[in-house]
Amino acid sequence: MALAASQEQRVLLGFKDAVLGSETASWDVSKIGGLPDQVPPVKLSFPSCLLCSSALCHVVQIYCPLEGSQYHRVINVFACSTKSCWGKPYSWVAVRSQCIETLNPQATKEVPKQENKMAARDWCEDADDWGFDEDEPALPVIECSTTSCPAAPTDWTSQLQNLSLTDTSETLQSCDSVFRSYYIAVAEEEDCAWDMDLDHARRLLRDYEKNEEAVMEDLQSCDGKGEVEKYEKCDLQKQDITFHKFLKKISPCRQQILRYSWNGSPLYMSPPDAASLPPPLCPRCRAQRVFEFQLMPALVAMLQGSKPDMLLEFGAVLIFTCERSCWEDGDKIPLQEFCIVQEDPDQRYFK
Repeated sequence: MALAASQEQRVLLGFKDAVLGSETASWDVSKIGGLPDQVPPVKLSFPSCLLCSSALCHVVQIYCPLEGSQYHRVINVFACSTKSCWGKPYSWVAVRSQCIETLNPQATKEVPKQENKMAARDWCEDADDWGFDEDEPALPVIECSTTSCPAAPTDWTSQLQNLSLTDTSETLQSCDSVFRSYYIAVAEEEDCAWDMDLDHARRLLRDYEKNEEAVMEDLQSCDGKGEVEKYEKCDLQKQDITFHKFLKKISPCRQQILRYSWNGSPLYMSPPDAASLPPPLCPRCRAQRVFEFQLMPALVAMLQGSKPDMLLEFGAVLIFTCERSCWEDGDKIPLQEFCIVQEDPDQRYFK
């Protein structure tokens, strides 16, 4: 379903669904963890952490074709599980792969739980049917609209030139450092106000509102105490207000692990670093990048590693992608997109 530029952007929420077992998934499946599925004929490579040089772990695979495009489209997100790298932007990588639409992803594979995959245009009519019953299909297609926009050069992309990529032709088969894999189910945000613990969420919001009032009182009483102290208090208040808005927005459905809204508005946990906005232009076509989706705090508890020390902590990870979704038919190398990583101000609110 296409969205007109003047309409309010749709927001789709992702949730952990059934376990994806030892069977091989198809690249047109959205999932948590596991190994990334290569889109033919794209040669997917395993990124390395720019901070510690460790191989990054696969976090999510999102199948997200755009309405009106002739291409299938997949975004894979990777992160470093080394504790010292948690929350650092250079320890996260998102790559986009595409292939021509005439290629049938199910031609050589039969994927469990995908037999009755609905067309994206049918979502709204059957939105109430998207649940978590293990007998239900796990994935709809995430579909949005595209526009093109002129772009100006930037020097941001130079910071990513040292990204290390290693061939995965063998690694994909032998890697044992993987997160347990689950299908991702999708529903409209407006249909998801069914959190079983709304009273708890309301209590948290009331606590934050009281805290915000206390900060305001401190600010009003700090005249004459010095500009540095006043600046620090103002900064603290800004952090609290942003996090308060974040909590309030997700309180009806705290189980969400992903928010998808192509060319929509991201939901920040804390005020974004001015140096990261606007996102760097696409290094290939120089188009602007737009917000596409973000990973949410609830995903942290679901990233169960194949090794005891394989952990990952983050608050929110926001993915910005090329507005034109540039791609040529002969391309065989995935294109890197841009991540903003925000640390969790208070993990206890999501347990």
